[in-house]
Amino acid sequence: MTRTEFAVTRFKEGFRCSQAVLEAWAPEAGIDPVLARTIALPLAGGSALGGECGAVTGAFLVIGLKAGVSRAEDAEGFMTVFSRVRDLANRFRSLHGSLNCTELLGLDVFSEQGLREFRERDMKLTRCVRYVQDVMGLLEQVIPSTSSSRTQ
Repeated sequence: MTRTEFAVTRFKEGFRCSQAVLEAWAPEAGIDPVLARTIALPLAGGSALGGECGAVTGAFLVIGLKAGVSRAEDAEGFMTVFSRVRDLANRFRSLHGSLNCTELLGLDVFSEQGLREFRERDMKLTRCVRYVQDVMGLLEQVIPSTSSSRTQ
């Protein structure tokens, strides 16, 4: 099973977009899948604030896991991470017109009415699953396959 297939499966099982994305990369990054899901949960649905799509912010965490730095003086590593974040964000925005969860869905999933409409229109499967798939593909493009964590 590919990472994308795994993320989509986890998402369809009921985990949130951010959780599915981060968990799919957890084994390669050397972190526990349960820990990955726990860390990523607050990012789902635009961080409950109507902000950036959880699949996208979950992908930002993956970029940090794969290319992040732990030394304050690593300016080159810092720039690499943020270049990849911008690249992924720009690619996602060009595909979907926005990074914002509320704008992507046209509703606020944290309002009573928005959640009702989200469920009635089955937007998890008609919209959000596509965002998870697309962000997983974009991660494959912006993270070199030979990259490794820079947390030394």
